[in-house]
Amino acid sequence: MAPCGIGLGHVTRTKSIAKKLLENGDEIVFSTYLDGLKYSRAMGFNTVASHPILFKVANDGTVDFRQTSARSGLTLGFHRYVLKQIVSEITNMKQFKPDLVFSDSRASSVIAARLLRIPIILMLNQFKVEIIRTPSKKNMSLLDRLFFFIANIFWVFIRTLIGGIWGQSNLILIPDFPNPNTICIENLAIPRRYLSKVKYVGPIVDLVPNDLQVTQNILEKLNLSKSKLKIYAAISGPKVERQYLTNQLLEVLPDMPEDLQFVLSCGDPSGNRNPTIINNLIKYEWLNEKTQYELLKITDIIMCRSGHGSITKALTFGKPLILIPTPDHTEQNLNAKRAVQLGVAVMLEQKKLTTRTLLNAITEISKNKQFKKKAEDFSKLAQNLSSINTIEGLIAETKLKRITVSN
Repeated sequence: MAPCGIGLGHVTRTKSIAKKLLENGDEIVFSTYLDGLKYSRAMGFNTVASHPILFKVANDGTVDFRQTSARSGLTLGFHRYVLKQIVSEITNMKQFKPDLVFSDSRASSVIAARLLRIPIILMLNQFKVEIIRTPSKKNMSLLDRLFFFIANIFWVFIRTLIGGIWGQSNLILIPDFPNPNTICIENLAIPRRYLSKVKYVGPIVDLVPNDLQVTQNILEKLNLSKSKLKIYAAISGPKVERQYLTNQLLEVLPDMPEDLQFVLSCGDPSGNRNPTIINNLIKYEWLNEKTQYELLKITDIIMCRSGHGSITKALTFGKPLILIPTPDHTEQNLNAKRAVQLGVAVMLEQKKLTTRTLLNAITEISKNKQFKKKAEDFSKLAQNLSSINTIEGLIAETKLKRITVSN
């Protein structure tokens, strides 16, 4: 299992698949890095470290493409990071000798598996990797403008190369709703020659709404009022992105009207598990997985970044969203715009987040019942897809084909 290690979105959904495979007696090794490495080891999986690749961000979480390109691909970073990760993956695979490699958004794992002639299943929600065309930063220097002009031309070739690597997989799994309800549709643009490999398997979740019951005990355990409108702010992503948005919300949420109640999860796995209560705000530095699902079930609106996993989990539980994309993060911005287009979300720019703008977004969702209705339609669809069982079957089928060919 080779999930991308930036943030926890990739490793947590891969973990859900791994748990099912372990129940069936399969042997699994995780190969990941950064946040994914810490999480995988904390979960008790057999884990090896892969060489890290990451994108650089400014102090406010804005993606810094110039620094990212220098570290991870457009300059000497190609040797220092990309090639080193490919070599790292080859080394890990040679040691473990897997029957199958399952990559979540890792091109290096696809390359290594193909070179070693190991079947490879790829899961991703961004086939077409884009860079920002016009950065949000104001007063850019002439040098910066020239850099982005050249980078956008050069990126056409890089994007085509990455797409060609994705296409070397035996199967390409999209953990999203089938068309016309796909959240990540603007991030796909899969060439026709690869479409026969593509399968939409649905959102990956450990629990669905019917697995949980809302009881007075749960409300009391979480210090929640039955009568108030409840908003769950689930902050995720790399550390700098999380911290900046968390600090913004800590300034805004305590001043919101008393008929609203907020739960803020700061997304820090090493943080305190006990809540801090500030007026109408209940703050957790970290929530265990079951409590996260209970909050998805019991609250009325979900507020989060517009990472793919965050959106699809909320919709699996039939909850409309307030989305605050990471600035200049192309994938997140396209996810957010798509969710707005589908009528299940309101998008709020990070730089415009204030008590007034947030209250306007909450009011818009709570007064327009179509948001809730459309989100509940997505929930019904998600529960009929049974994504983990589908993926388990596809893995077994791919392994069987390899055994048949070998014999």
